Amino acid sequence: MPKKSFYLLLILLFSIRLVQAQGDDPARLRIMQLSYLPEISAVIDIMLDDALIFEDIGWPFATDYVEVAAGEHTLTTAIADQPEASASTVLTLESGQSYSVIVDGEYSQQVTFVVVEETELLAEADGSTAIIVNLTDQAISNVTIDDAPALPEIPAGDYGFLELPLTEATIGGMVGDLAYSEVFTPHANTDFLIAVRLTPTGEPQIIYHRSSSLTIAEYLQSIHEGAQFAQIAELIAQTDILDSLADDGEYTLFLPVNSAVDRTLAASIIPDATQLGSLFASHITAQNLPPYALPQNAALTMLNGNTLSLNFGVTDSSYWEIEGVAILWDVRLANGVIYGIDGVINTAQ
Repeated sequence: MPKKSFYLLLILLFSIRLVQAQGDDPARLRIMQLSYLPEISAVIDIMLDDALIFEDIGWPFATDYVEVAAGEHTLTTAIADQPEASASTVLTLESGQSYSVIVDGEYSQQVTFVVVEETELLAEADGSTAIIVNLTDQAISNVTIDDAPALPEIPAGDYGFLELPLTEATIGGMVGDLAYSEVFTPHANTDFLIAVRLTPTGEPQIIYHRSSSLTIAEYLQSIHEGAQFAQIAELIAQTDILDSLADDGEYTLFLPVNSAVDRTLAASIIPDATQLGSLFASHITAQNLPPYALPQNAALTMLNGNTLSLNFGVTDSSYWEIEGVAILWDVRLANGVIYGIDGVINTAQ
């Protein structure tokens, strides 16, 4: 094990003991990484009270949540291997609350931290939600969902909250006199963390992450008709694969998106029900590998014992690939992550 990873493990174990020693419930904290040093790097290390909690987090990824003792903490981010390029802020975290911190900007100029207090917002929601974080230096006005007014304004450095419809939706707004919009495919019980920022040329840029407080099994069992993963969830329901996932285990799933399942069904590639369990076992590995950890693996051993190769270099699809199938995006869940992929993995070994 590399020395840096060994020390990180020790720090995390110490942090867990510290949290457990507190009388109050811990807070939960995650970081969305949008900071960089121009022409040098956009990969950062993240420290909390001088203890390394995440390393080598690339732009534009978000970390998983970590549990932190309630109270005041100093959060520091620094370009990996260049600790002089750093920025810090003081966080006051309340017991039992969840927070996202968006780190944005250039270390050669100014890095800003926007703290989102999520707990009450998400607790009141029923279905999928969006938290829109304004990282620009002016208010976002006229926020709409499918051209219908949703929020009158989100001040600079602040955030707004939306509940999303069950169908495909376009979220738009105005940054000054510049309009922006983004189409969101329907997801079941998914929380979108959406950052609106300006590129160096002054154009609005939308970056977002998907997550849910549900477990993988709960998430796939909750998907409604028309939502992303609806087709594959229906096929998975014909197997006992979800029952085989341990309650205390962590997993990474690579599941075809709806359009990929449609193509596969049209080509009669999906096997019959007796073989579906084996097929899906080849799409699951028993470890939690979010996007900032996945590239550390050249290959993965899946539940059925197959070894699948990963490609993070130049590919025909311009995406990361697993066995030649494009990895499109991810949803973080309570016990792992699901990647949406653009096809069914060929399991012939």
